[in-house]
Amino acid sequence: MHIAHGGVVEMKRNDHGWKLVSDSGCSLLVPDGPDGLDGLAGIDIDIDHAEVPFVISVDNTDYIDEPGIDIEKMLEHIANCRSGGRTSCPSPHAWLEAWGDAENVIAFTLSAALSGSYNSAIAARHMALEKNPGRNIAVINTCGAGTMPGCLMQAVSDGVDDGDSFDVIAKTAENIARNTNVMFALGSLDNLIKAGRLNKFVGYAAHRFNISAIGVASPGGRIELRHKFRGMKKIYGKLIDTLRETGFAGGELVISHCMNEDGAEKLGHLIKAEWLDTDVSVVPASGLCSYYMGKGGMIITYRE
Repeated sequence: MHIAHGGVVEMKRNDHGWKLVSDSGCSLLVPDGPDGLDGLAGIDIDIDHAEVPFVISVDNTDYIDEPGIDIEKMLEHIANCRSGGRTSCPSPHAWLEAWGDAENVIAFTLSAALSGSYNSAIAARHMALEKNPGRNIAVINTCGAGTMPGCLMQAVSDGVDDGDSFDVIAKTAENIARNTNVMFALGSLDNLIKAGRLNKFVGYAAHRFNISAIGVASPGGRIELRHKFRGMKKIYGKLIDTLRETGFAGGELVISHCMNEDGAEKLGHLIKAEWLDTDVSVVPASGLCSYYMGKGGMIITYRE
């Protein structure tokens, strides 16, 4: 099991004219050293990568969701703010800047059911193609959140190396992204309620009775609660149960956590004990994902 301690990992540049860009709500899993991540060891991926940040605003303070964001400070600030703060998706110009002059661009966005990032990237695509109609730009609504599995990066790299067409590579990337399962272990429901992502009545009961929850991403990219329980002690067994319910039988799995590396490692070991043929990577969650799932929360993304 691989434990990653850093934030966004920059990929080295290449001569292919390709660039992959994600927003900070759906990061891409990339190798971070000579040994790579579980499932990516020994793979030389040389496609340029960038990530465009969301902004979390609390009172008059903006927390830019990029490497170095102080998530603990942000969550403390939110807890002491009655409104709970708000989030802003990347602007079309932010997407354009991230794409640069790359000839072939694939952009991945947080679920369009949860954010305007997809529409913003689509607007950027129109702007870019008006200026240069010959570019290839695909915008993919992942219908998910968290960290996309490493096989996505591998598939794109393999397609480029094999000389596949842009359309074939983009369609392969979309199939992987849209068929990645997402499960949420929510440390708190407060910010989801305040942001209108969950019913207020559910939120009132959750806050009053210290209820935590496990949810999954629906096919349309919305959050569906599967299990609700008091406190976090029961979370590991409930997560294993939910994996069984969704038909998980082993494969690649990424755990993104909010200030809960020990808990994420524990979950990873339990998963590997249950399903031996599983590559598990543990990474810190982005600021946006931490904002919504709360301290101690986890997002599990996986493919079979």
